[in-house]
Amino acid sequence: MILVTGGAGYIGSHVTKKLLDNNYEVLILDNFSTGFVEPLEILRQKYNGLSYINCDLGDSEKLNEIFAKNIIEAVIHLAAKIDVAESVLKPELYHQENYLNSVNLAEQMTLVGVNKIIFASTAAVYGDPKYTPIDENHPVNPLNPYASTKFDFEKYLSKCQNLKYVIFRFFNVGGSDEGGLIGKSHLKSQDILENLIKVGLNQKEFFEIFGSDFDTADGTAVRDLVHVEDIAEAISSALKKIDSISGETINLGSETGFSVKEIISEAEKVIQSKIPTQMIARRPGDLSVSVASAEKANRLLGWTHINSEPGKIIRSDWQWRKTHPVGYKI
Repeated sequence: MILVTGGAGYIGSHVTKKLLDNNYEVLILDNFSTGFVEPLEILRQKYNGLSYINCDLGDSEKLNEIFAKNIIEAVIHLAAKIDVAESVLKPELYHQENYLNSVNLAEQMTLVGVNKIIFASTAAVYGDPKYTPIDENHPVNPLNPYASTKFDFEKYLSKCQNLKYVIFRFFNVGGSDEGGLIGKSHLKSQDILENLIKVGLNQKEFFEIFGSDFDTADGTAVRDLVHVEDIAEAISSALKKIDSISGETINLGSETGFSVKEIISEAEKVIQSKIPTQMIARRPGDLSVSVASAEKANRLLGWTHINSEPGKIIRSDWQWRKTHPVGYKI
């Protein structure tokens, strides 16, 4: 059995589907503060071997009980708070939720002898890039409490000699299940793709472009987009190879940068409609360019980002959202 924390969330539900496709039995732990029951019930109707428990990772007693009652082969740790702006306002909350609760999870694993964990970190740990594409040797310089708490747990894992671990640093994740079974659930987020979809569905009047004075070809920020299904494939591959790649930190990105204006153009092709935009002043801390090197993922996992083309990412989100305009209900 594979335990997935945060499995009711956007990335977590897609990782869960991938594991079920590969015939793993999956147990999800989620406190449902931002996750949804609906995608889990959809998956349960299609697959055998999925169960879920409402559990906060700070609850040592409940975690201990769960580990004692189930034979857990490995943990995929995706649960986290991810709102950068909120993290600036509430750094103590993020320290508790993203770091201390993660340490508690690792300690409970150790107590019962579960020694394999895959941790979802973020490319935000790199801060303002010194060069691109960004490889795993790039200096780390978190610029906000969200990124700092992710890197703090990375450092914790590096000191745990009794745990086999793999750390993934995600770049900008988008897309939905290509089969349309499940989709993006974090509809209140401020990511580029989500807000383009909202404009396409007439849920927003216009799309805000934050900054036109970046040091890029068209003046707008450049980002690396990676499909959530490619993320799920990498995690599934790491699960199979964790004994041989333990201790590695691996970027997951498409290795290609697209400017905000280029992403808007791709969205207009998919939606088949002009997307009204409004230029806004750039936000403090926004990076000009963030593009990954995925050489290590390819070398260690044989991973390729076959789905991570902007048009395909946007198309899968658009197809799902046309039938779920307000996302999940519960």
